[in-house]
Amino acid sequence: MRIRIAIFFPVLLFGLSVTGMAQPSGKVVKVSTGESVYKVKRGAASQITVVLDIDEGYHINSNRPAEKFLVATAFKLDPAPGFGSTPVIYPKPKLQKFPFSPKPMSIFDGKAVLRLTLRALPAATAGQQTLKGKLTVQACNQEQCLRPQTVDVNIPIEVM
Repeated sequence: MRIRIAIFFPVLLFGLSVTGMAQPSGKVVKVSTGESVYKVKRGAASQITVVLDIDEGYHINSNRPAEKFLVATAFKLDPAPGFGSTPVIYPKPKLQKFPFSPKPMSIFDGKAVLRLTLRALPAATAGQQTLKGKLTVQACNQEQCLRPQTVDVNIPIEVM
């Protein structure tokens, strides 16, 4: 019985993924920042938030999915001269059982807020700038998984 489940589960997920390949995950996961412009003093730190609004009926895998073959949600801030940052802090995932999975999955749904601390080094250039990052997500519903997508995220900063 375990062999059948081990074979059936990946085949089922592949089938679910194929049916959703036409639509990218970015269509159901809206990404924004918590502030229109983050103001950071040179030599100081500020908390930055990246907000994920996931359409009703969909979920995304957490940053630590239940299975290794699932696409994890991941945000990476691109290196920028004059700035340093802490690792991203992800929200607590929800464990949810789905008909296609023999065990609960670790997911985010609704609204998920990612946090990190940004430090403007003393050498940071004063004025407005845009830091760039990349968010990787794969959205699924009860029937299909959409194509994974990496979304560009722009974070407006004003260094004072």
